[in-house]
Amino acid sequence: MPKADFKYYALHYLNLWVRHDGPCCDTLAGRDRSQKLRALATAAVEYRIARNLPTCHDEGKGLQRYRPVLDIIDDQKPADFQGDNLVPSIMKVSKEISEKYGGRGTLSLTTKFLWMKMKSPIIIYDDRARTAVGIAIDKLEEYYKEWRARFERCDRLIGDACASLQGVREYTENPEIATRPYIAEITARPWFRERVFDASLWGGGVMSVIERPPLQIH
Repeated sequence: MPKADFKYYALHYLNLWVRHDGPCCDTLAGRDRSQKLRALATAAVEYRIARNLPTCHDEGKGLQRYRPVLDIIDDQKPADFQGDNLVPSIMKVSKEISEKYGGRGTLSLTTKFLWMKMKSPIIIYDDRARTAVGIAIDKLEEYYKEWRARFERCDRLIGDACASLQGVREYTENPEIATRPYIAEITARPWFRERVFDASLWGGGVMSVIERPPLQIH
């Protein structure tokens, strides 16, 4: 992948942030539970995970849509996900959500909702990204290690691409929000560069920019 491709993914994620992720993250950081539920509903549609949380397990029981999810993630604190606690804590939350929704697989959506609540150190676990890095399904710890190793090999290129965004702000979805100071602040944050890397994995082009060591699939 040429360096210019990271510029494409950086702009792509900036637009996604301005349009969707930013407002949802801001809402989940607030105190209004009704607005938080709406933010979860918006995120579920955007990330196409609503089908993994059947309505019979919330609305069918007289609860607001996604109320069981909010009750669980609202109690989570970033300190509980630091260091060696990261993967076990994610798995614990995923298990709790799964139990509320009939035992369905919830790992991917759990990482998405947790990321929107606290961003780093959460890395979103997504089938497209998992396939791109060649890790077997449900191997979260292995995925995180491989994802991090590959990201670090691209970090400088991604940083350069993010730094270039101020020069193309007129191409963003909302230049009134994406001012130069706003872009400078947002793109300097490590989690933004991580999400640009995610976007490149989804696009399928990142593998040619880094040397791929042989993988051992467990």
